[in-house]
Amino acid sequence: MTITAGENAAEAPFEGRAALITGGGSGIGLAIGRTLAEGGCGIALGGRRREVVEAAAGDLRSLGLRAVAVAGDVSTADGARRMVDAAARELRGLDALVNCAGVYHAGPLAAEGDENEPDPVDLVVDVDLKGVLFATRAAIPHLRAGRGGASIVNISSSLTQSPLANCSVYTAAKAGVDALTRSLAAELAGDRIRVNAVLPGVVRTPIFETVMPPEEAVAFLDGFGEEVPLGRIGEPDDVARAVVFLCDPANDWITGAMLTVDGGLSLGSG
Repeated sequence: MTITAGENAAEAPFEGRAALITGGGSGIGLAIGRTLAEGGCGIALGGRRREVVEAAAGDLRSLGLRAVAVAGDVSTADGARRMVDAAARELRGLDALVNCAGVYHAGPLAAEGDENEPDPVDLVVDVDLKGVLFATRAAIPHLRAGRGGASIVNISSSLTQSPLANCSVYTAAKAGVDALTRSLAAELAGDRIRVNAVLPGVVRTPIFETVMPPEEAVAFLDGFGEEVPLGRIGEPDDVARAVVFLCDPANDWITGAMLTVDGGLSLGSG
C-alpha cells in the first residue's frame, strides 16, 4: 500500500519536534513521554532521581524511540533551569513542556507535622506549584525560539473542580496551577505558545505507595473504581492521550483549556 504524505504526517504528528516531561520517570509522566515518542517526538524525561529517569529513557530507546534523561529538582529555580537547559541542549531545541512533576499529601491542615519531616505545605507548594512556575519560566525562551506551535501542558487535579476534605494543601497548590495556566495562556498567546491543563482524577500510579503500604494501595485503587461513574479508575495512558491531544500542533486553536480526565468523578453524581 502506498502511504501519502498526509497519512504519514497523521501517524507521526510530532516528527522533528522535542518535548520535556518533568516527573517523567514513572507513572503518568512516563506514559506521556512514551506516547509522545510513539508519535515521532524526541523526548526528555526529567526527574530528581537520575537512576530512575535514565532507566526509563533506556527502556524507551530499546523500543526504538528517541528519549534522553535529564536529572534535576524543579522545586528550585536553579534546578529547574538546569533541567530545562539540559533538555533543550540534548534535543537541540524545545517545542513542548509538560509539567508533570508532583507530590501528594493528605491530612487535616491543622494537624501537627512530624518535626523530623519537611513541612507538607512547603513540600507540596514547592514541587506542585513553584516547580511549574520555575520550569515554565526556564522553558519560555526555548519555546519562543523553537519551530513554532509550541505548547505547555500542566498536570493539575480534578480536586480543584470537586474538592475533598483533608486534601487542602494539595488542592490549593493545584488550583494555583489552574490559575497560572489561564493567565499564561493569555500572556503567551502573542508568541503562539499555547498553555493548557489536564485535570486527572484517581489514576493507578506509584504515588499511592508513598502515602500507604503497597497492599493497601492496591486494595484502595481496586475498590475506588466502584465510585467512578464510568466504572473504573484511570490508567496513566488515559491522561497521556489527553496531553498528546493538547500538544498536537494540529490543535493550535486551543489554549487556556482545563481538560478534566476523571471518568466523571467530579460530576458528583455519586
